[in-house]
Amino acid sequence: MPDKPINEIPMFFIMGRPRSGTTLLSTLFDAHHNVRIPPEFPIFLSLIQRFRKVKSWDEQTIIEFVNHIAKNDVFKHRTLENLNVDIEQLTRNLMSLKEGGTLADFLKAFNYSSFSIFPKDEILQIGDKNPLYSIYVNRFVKTCPDARFVCIVRDYRDNFVSMKKLAELELEAPALTLQVTRWRFVVRLFFRWKKKFPEKFFLIRYEDLAEKPEETIIAICQFLGLPFDPTVFDFFHKKEETLKFYPQEIIEKYHSSLLKPISTSRIGLYKSQLTPAQIRLADKVAGSYADRLGYERADTRFQLFLWLQSLPLLIYGTLLFWLMQLGSYLPYRIATTLSVRLLILARTYNRLFGERKKRPW
Repeated sequence: MPDKPINEIPMFFIMGRPRSGTTLLSTLFDAHHNVRIPPEFPIFLSLIQRFRKVKSWDEQTIIEFVNHIAKNDVFKHRTLENLNVDIEQLTRNLMSLKEGGTLADFLKAFNYSSFSIFPKDEILQIGDKNPLYSIYVNRFVKTCPDARFVCIVRDYRDNFVSMKKLAELELEAPALTLQVTRWRFVVRLFFRWKKKFPEKFFLIRYEDLAEKPEETIIAICQFLGLPFDPTVFDFFHKKEETLKFYPQEIIEKYHSSLLKPISTSRIGLYKSQLTPAQIRLADKVAGSYADRLGYERADTRFQLFLWLQSLPLLIYGTLLFWLMQLGSYLPYRIATTLSVRLLILARTYNRLFGERKKRPW
């Protein structure tokens, strides 16, 4: 059991596009002696959809809650086994909260139950990191009104280069216009919510985390009300434990940086891996949001032909995220099925006009 009741421990979320540094940031806080933050396990949204109307938690409802978690099978590489959760202990923790407990308390209790390879002292914050949640910020603000949000943004051009690593997983189509449109959509949300709740939202850039790690982590700790723990930067010394805890092929292929100290080696990769036409297109799609975040655009001139060629994915990318937001109010499996089917358009478009034909968009 925790040193104090779970419902008294604050919670924070790490938000950001995939391949934007969310895993690095969550690893740093997992290494913090006063934080519990499990590996990525996207279960919260479905729990919110399934249990948001519950006002009184009885034993049967709690069992249904635990069973829903145990049966989650959305991602084959993100399983309950990765978290090493003691289901019996989790159930006991939830039972202790049933009198007056909220859905937010139950979500925190689940994350608190996860295992960490790092030593822990008194837990002062419970965290969660799932890039999939970034377009559903409104759902989490409403469900967890006392939570805070650390939003991380990476250069949209480097983000696209890194996103291409995920192409074989077929989670997102590797189309430049689509990815930068999604980047802009999420950044717009972050700015909007930061303006509305400045005390709850903290926005950082991946580049600042890589170039000024201590300064950046100190600022985040101050925002969360945590003491600064300098040992977090030694996370890579846990290489052996990390490779035992997570599938080695996943770590080596997608998160090899977690086995090394923080570096700036992943900054500016787009300069050698994107064509001038691709860079111009990305700059145009990102627009003024690139300027607001300090990302220098090589060319801001409007090119009508290139814009018209990329317009279908511009519309598709924005429409898909709107539909996904609306779909989050549907039963979880229906929403998931619809979002997967909607990806067919992007994949078809990319086959016709993507890298195979050397198109920039």
